Amino acid sequence: MQKPYYAEFIEPGAAIGGMFDLQVVAIHILGKVELQIPETANERQDALQKRMENIEQMQQICEQDVPLDRAIGILELLSQKFHQEEIQLISNDVLAKLVGVLPSTMAVAWQKLAQSSHNHRNGTSTTFQSPVEETAFATMAA
Repeated sequence: MQKPYYAEFIEPGAAIGGMFDLQVVAIHILGKVELQIPETANERQDALQKRMENIEQMQQICEQDVPLDRAIGILELLSQKFHQEEIQLISNDVLAKLVGVLPSTMAVAWQKLAQSSHNHRNGTSTTFQSPVEETAFATMAA
């Protein structure tokens, strides 16, 4: 969900909307999205727990002091869930808002990951891999 000054990574099953998302300005979607209304207290609790897990996951990436490390961290996280071509549909501006970096830092992170992917194909190690499963990513529109 994109808000005026930052964005949030929301995975399937996480709670969205309500008082938590009043300032949403745009939604950017990767994968297949299916919205469901939780009908029981347990379903609501599970959805809120998933949202908290998403926040904690992003907090771990954002705790890295070096902006480029944060930018690479979000790209690596997304690459575990989506194809690179799909991730590139999201602007560097929005990706940057996920981890508090400049869009230009995201551009450098893409270059670093492309280099490491190229090195992997040439027999050296890499940190960027194609995703194996499809899921949903939202940064929301009002």
